[in-house]
Amino acid sequence: MEEARRRGVKTIIDGMSSFGALNIDLSQRGPDVLVTSSNKCIEGPPGVAFVIASRELLENAAQEPRSFVLDVRDQWLSLERTGEWRSTPPTHIVQATTMALKILHEESIDARRFRYEKVRDDLIKELEGTVSPLLSPELQSPVCVAFSAPPGIVDQQGFDGLYRHLAAHNLYVYSKLHLATRSFRVGCIGEIQSSWIERLGCAFRTYFRPGQARSARPAPDQEAYGARVKMPAQAVGDRQLPFSAETAVLHAGYRRDPVTKAVAVPIYQNTAYELDGDLNHIADVYNVKADGFTYTRIINPTTRALEKRYAAVDMGSDSLAVASGQAATFLAIVNLSSGEVGDNVVASPYLYGNTWNLLHNTLKRLGISVRTADPRRPETFERAIDDRTICLFGEVISNPCLIPLPVKQLAEIGRRYGVPLVVDNTTTPLICRPSDLGAAVTTYSATKYISGHGTTLGGLIVDSGKFSYRGASRFPLFNGPDEAHGGIVWHNAVRDVDDLGKSEFLLKARMTWLRDTGAAISPFASFQLIQGLETLPLRMKQHCANARIVAGVLKEHPKVRRVFYPGLFEGADREIVEQTLNTAYGHGAMVMFEVEDELAGRKFIQNIDLMYHVSNVGDARTLVTHPVSTTHTTVPREKREAAGIFGGSIRLCVGIEDVNDILRDLDKALSAI
Repeated sequence: MEEARRRGVKTIIDGMSSFGALNIDLSQRGPDVLVTSSNKCIEGPPGVAFVIASRELLENAAQEPRSFVLDVRDQWLSLERTGEWRSTPPTHIVQATTMALKILHEESIDARRFRYEKVRDDLIKELEGTVSPLLSPELQSPVCVAFSAPPGIVDQQGFDGLYRHLAAHNLYVYSKLHLATRSFRVGCIGEIQSSWIERLGCAFRTYFRPGQARSARPAPDQEAYGARVKMPAQAVGDRQLPFSAETAVLHAGYRRDPVTKAVAVPIYQNTAYELDGDLNHIADVYNVKADGFTYTRIINPTTRALEKRYAAVDMGSDSLAVASGQAATFLAIVNLSSGEVGDNVVASPYLYGNTWNLLHNTLKRLGISVRTADPRRPETFERAIDDRTICLFGEVISNPCLIPLPVKQLAEIGRRYGVPLVVDNTTTPLICRPSDLGAAVTTYSATKYISGHGTTLGGLIVDSGKFSYRGASRFPLFNGPDEAHGGIVWHNAVRDVDDLGKSEFLLKARMTWLRDTGAAISPFASFQLIQGLETLPLRMKQHCANARIVAGVLKEHPKVRRVFYPGLFEGADREIVEQTLNTAYGHGAMVMFEVEDELAGRKFIQNIDLMYHVSNVGDARTLVTHPVSTTHTTVPREKREAAGIFGGSIRLCVGIEDVNDILRDLDKALSAI
């Protein structure tokens, strides 16, 4: 720059692949003109370019400076002020670009660069042994990393085979091989999740597996190729995993033991870990400045494999496994508290009985109040928000009254007000992906369908990674020194750790609330949940298929007054269900129906043979519950009935038995009323 200025030569810098991730000096020492676009590091939409000229250049222009393209943002702002829409500027593009710039400002250029650098470093580490970086890491851009082509790939035709292999797994690198250096590039920008990097490493290793012949061949016909590699639809929404959820439940988060090469996740039935090596490094681990295992109450290798796996399945940035679903809900909410009396949660009234007690009684004693809003009228949530609201809360499909939660609408309301949406997705794992619908945090009682066999207690908290707590006054413990961990600032701490640095929200929850409440899951329970997770897709499909048949039969039974099942909903409830659930799986396995009164409900329960009367859901067996005698006994009658639970209400959790056997037992018990 200095040499050009000394010679009187103007400088134009192409910042297409750096603006937004690198600090570019635009003062008098910088370039005269910078050209960039919004769809790279700004992470905005395509179709918007910026030409940024120095003040000196504009002031000394021979003629009045003019934009040589339509300034759509200025035009849109003018038309918005006057209300005179004389033309049709692409307002969605303007709004998207404006939002992208706002998000960049909130995150900061330095933080975004750090995020990209972390992806770059993770890529280099994951692909080590398969391909090597073209340059040393400190010379590699944080925006994309260049790798030398592996032996055997000498031209574009050879590289096309690798590219097609990756594309078949919904993984994409830059499609052209740079022939002069025989290198290719992998982009680091955007919200790249660690599970995607792991899948990329797996795909590279399978392609270059020793002894596997690879021959260069021309690209096949596009239509035939598309048919060969087309992946099945696997989620509601527009985001996709590199692998489907059905594959992620088996492969995500853990590949093999590095020493024995054993494939199954081992049980580290262990409490503490030897603190060998440099004492300064050990201190860094305890001070959250480095990754490491310290104590199983906080972190355990078996549990960490479960957490990584379910984060990938649920399309989150990370997850935290705890002792139970109740612990998951408690920790997710109190982790958002300011530490001062006066916080509030805006919640649906349609809740599991013990969750209702947690919110309305236990949290109240901790200085957190609850405001009730109707999920069938999302605007009531919006009206209840104030500057002390720490989250919106509801169950995706409520237990037991099966009221659907408008996750997308509530997530958007929360986004506008800077309030995270926390949802309980216990009854619909895989069927709903709340992270993909905009929810900030999702909780699960993994005891239920994820375990699947009624053997194991556990809970999961999934952070979508979509909500930013930075700079928000309602979350002071995220943005200022947190005395609960030596004055740590959590949005700085995530930069110092690798494995646990994917979620500011869960890092704080792990290192404070989990540490202090002791709500840790046992390693053996984590292992059992991993086993259950592996067959979850198969079981959920059978659960849903049986439940659909059972609900249809109950609807026609003369002893049944009403049936509630998402697959039978009509009107607005049906619209929400179709928007929220992946109905290719089904509509869930929970059915609620009503008989005449409480006495009839008790008689029904007393006359079942095959089904089990237990206060649980999600077992492979069919379970039946009389809520007013079990799960909702401590909920006041008026509150219970306002939530749709009456004396004759029966909750049925349909199992995976032969559906005809279930129907026979239902008919026998109903006939006894």
